[in-house]
Amino acid sequence: MAPNRRLTNQPMTLPDYHLLAALLYSALLLLCTGSTKAAIRFGIPVAAVWLSLSFAGSLLFAVQATAYIGLTYLLHQQRLSGRWPKIIAWVLWGVFSVGLLTHLLPGYQGFLLTDNTQVKANSLAASVYLNTDKVLIAWALLQWIPVWQKNVHTAPHVAAWVRLTLPLLAIPLIMLLAVQLGLLQWQPGFSGLLAIIILSNLLNTCFTEELLFRGGLQNFLHKKLGMFGGLAIASGLFGLAHIAGGGWYMLLATLAGLLYGLVYLLTGRLLWAVLCHWGLNTTHLLLFTWPVVQA
Repeated sequence: MAPNRRLTNQPMTLPDYHLLAALLYSALLLLCTGSTKAAIRFGIPVAAVWLSLSFAGSLLFAVQATAYIGLTYLLHQQRLSGRWPKIIAWVLWGVFSVGLLTHLLPGYQGFLLTDNTQVKANSLAASVYLNTDKVLIAWALLQWIPVWQKNVHTAPHVAAWVRLTLPLLAIPLIMLLAVQLGLLQWQPGFSGLLAIIILSNLLNTCFTEELLFRGGLQNFLHKKLGMFGGLAIASGLFGLAHIAGGGWYMLLATLAGLLYGLVYLLTGRLLWAVLCHWGLNTTHLLLFTWPVVQA
């Protein structure tokens, strides 16, 4: 539910066709992971990063992104031999991933969409950015974590209507709780700006966060601590990642994380968790004040 904000460096304002190019760039990186050919899975992202200089404009960031893609290739294709080369490569990969996740890689510039203005009536003024750096983490994780295929670490089989009903009931309840806590108000509306935010949220935020928290962290903890331990800890850490919004916002994010984790467990496919995450965020954007109600 959090807005996509930048932390450092100078913002960029872009014409509409550059915003479209940025969205297509993110979609291309996600789609190329569906190929079984290494030249497509790794070559297209490198080409896309350098072509993005036409609208992103940072040579330093392009060099770092290329290095990140190269490290992912070496690790995924098991091109490194020896313990220390592998350790060093994983450490560097982790450092780059943190830099991408926090928008702190030197030379990165986000695309300024609003500069301390209200996105919707009665909403807190915010500076909102379209960030295309995090999608590289989603691209990298997709080399190891499937989105379409069914995960073997799932809960016992449940009826299809249960899996469908869960998000349809839980999303309105989470929104209602946010209203009762005074964080949101009913404020339906739509605009071209909201359309851009909604698309960017799917491509650059929902895929990345679900691959990281559910596909990676929850799966790992599931194997170590069991189904409920993995679900609870991954959801708690997801809530903690939203600490900037305050205590009640963290609570809502934790509940949302529990929902996404349950959807993942019950369906066995990460794609449904991604779509549930996107559905909740889109409901927030279209029907309520965003990011939160104006004090």
